Amino acid sequence: MLLMAFLCQASFAQSAAPADSVTTNFITNATIANMKEIATGKLAEKKAKDPSVKAYGAKMIEHHTMATKQMADLVKTKKIEMPKPPVAMAKPDSMLANSSGAEFDRMYVTMMIADHKKTIALFETASTKLTDADLKAFAVKTLPMLKQHLAEVQSIATKMNITATE
Repeated sequence: MLLMAFLCQASFAQSAAPADSVTTNFITNATIANMKEIATGKLAEKKAKDPSVKAYGAKMIEHHTMATKQMADLVKTKKIEMPKPPVAMAKPDSMLANSSGAEFDRMYVTMMIADHKKTIALFETASTKLTDADLKAFAVKTLPMLKQHLAEVQSIATKMNITATE
């Protein structure tokens, strides 16, 4: 009987545990941000007119797919219950999906500037507020990439005479 109780406790300890709200918020919002960057990056590869916008979209797919995998692997090793964000939250804006050419480029670049500013703020908060050292390290390690993405898209905006309002 004692052995059975021990085995039950051991298997329970191995199952995914709910995370605190700061951790859950970070994982959920980072997942949504990555999903959105991947989805909009795919649109940019297909619909953008400017080659630099197409190339930026391809980079977003590559980098945010890598970040998604790294975070998912980390969450899995931590045995944290992975939140499932609504897919609709990660879909590209319908106005972006229904635009093309120069209009698409302008909307995509403007959106990327706003989205990366929000994502950087999320990761900066996570880098100071998360209690899990490994997740905090992931946030710290990912911040330079996100800041580079923002600098790149701001450079594209300048080259294309796009003034981002956010």
